[in-house]
Amino acid sequence: MWIRKNRKDRLTDKNLPLPTQVVSNEEFYPMPQTLDQKAVEDLILSMADEYGRKLGMTRRQFLATSGGMAAAFLAMNKVHGEAFRVSQAEITEPGAFAEQWPKDQFIFDVQTHHVKDSIKGPAMFRKMTGKLGLNPELAGVSPGDDSLHRANYYKEIFYDSDTVMAMITGAVIGHKEHFALPTDEMVKTRDLLNEAAGSQRMLSHGLGDPTLDGALDDLEYQVKELGIDAVKFYPGNPTGPWRLDDEEIAYPYFEKCQELGMKNLSFHKGLPLPGKVPEGKPKGYYWMPDDIPTVAKAFPDLNFIIYHSAMENMVATLPPGKSGIGDDGYIAWTTDLVKSMKEDPSLTNVYAELGTVFAFSVVTHPEIAAHLLGQLHDGFGAERILWGTDCIWWGSPQWLIEAYRRFQIPEQLRDQFGYKEITEREKEIIFGLNAAGLYDIDVDAVRKAVPGDKLTAMKAAYREEGPEPSNTAYGWVLA
Repeated sequence: MWIRKNRKDRLTDKNLPLPTQVVSNEEFYPMPQTLDQKAVEDLILSMADEYGRKLGMTRRQFLATSGGMAAAFLAMNKVHGEAFRVSQAEITEPGAFAEQWPKDQFIFDVQTHHVKDSIKGPAMFRKMTGKLGLNPELAGVSPGDDSLHRANYYKEIFYDSDTVMAMITGAVIGHKEHFALPTDEMVKTRDLLNEAAGSQRMLSHGLGDPTLDGALDDLEYQVKELGIDAVKFYPGNPTGPWRLDDEEIAYPYFEKCQELGMKNLSFHKGLPLPGKVPEGKPKGYYWMPDDIPTVAKAFPDLNFIIYHSAMENMVATLPPGKSGIGDDGYIAWTTDLVKSMKEDPSLTNVYAELGTVFAFSVVTHPEIAAHLLGQLHDGFGAERILWGTDCIWWGSPQWLIEAYRRFQIPEQLRDQFGYKEITEREKEIIFGLNAAGLYDIDVDAVRKAVPGDKLTAMKAAYREEGPEPSNTAYGWVLA
């Protein structure tokens, strides 16, 4: 049975600081909680009860504190081995670890989502299930509350996390009338927040589909009339799939992007949806990253940003203590993408993005996250990895920010696979400086403007009144 993660949390009173189960945004089927994830969950709840009593708090109150977050990472280390920098002192001393972070850290999340107001609950595909056969279980699911809409998006992304800037994005899945968030609504989200803040805090994608009639005119409209900042693509869209290296379909669109000054193009690669493929081609033909080297060489003045780092799939079930990664460290499609970057160092206009795949890997087994980050650093270098979270599907991105800050590739894996230790400077580059470079953001100017803008003032007032982090996620899990 599918159930909204936030509804399950309400029913079980288990609003944890981080998910202990993989959350689906409807682009893939929810997976059962592993035994290791259950062990982490039980430890977090046990510590919450113990320290909550000592501090005169309820379990829920304790889990909403920084001490609750620290307890979650201590539990992760106990179950999976030492992968997160965390100390017991943080449970009762909130500032014990925060003082170590760089001040005014610039965090730019290049993959954030909400849905349009007409959608009640996470129903991205609900109207399409009959035609496309996607997640038919959702067809009869009752509408939910407004937790996936614009107002809660602002709260989760900006009030309850250290995110400084964000890109609002969408999905080109199905026909245009079924998009979860069309371009005009994304631009509205950007403009409303920037106007309220009095500074630039958001950018907006437009949605690109070169298979449509009038596609080039539509692109020009999005650029000139709506003022989009970049373009997002879903080459595997089941209603009209295409490949990046298709010279008849894709190349004219990319040429138009160049003409209009849209140099940053983002592509959903990996995490394939079902759909037809040409005879003799592999199942994920339109979602695979093997077309990227050709098109990146053909358009050296465009940047190709590969969302989800092209990871093919997520491990459905795992025995205790196992990560699901083989002895060779192979991650389907991501390892292939990394290999292509290493084979042709001239492909400096290709970038890897971390949305969902870091979240999935770090809560399933930190060893998966270690292989993911180790390989991306090896093939792309820190300078071509972008911070993205896929939130609000995963709730507020704060737990992901904390996880990335604290995470380190275990020494045993560094020795075995030759992965490098990730430095604090590299993390800072990935958190936001790379995206700032791509989108021509003056980081020094942002750092000067943010402390005095209205969004910071509103966030401070919210914090003074007593922050209320939701400690939940808004996608789907198995009950």
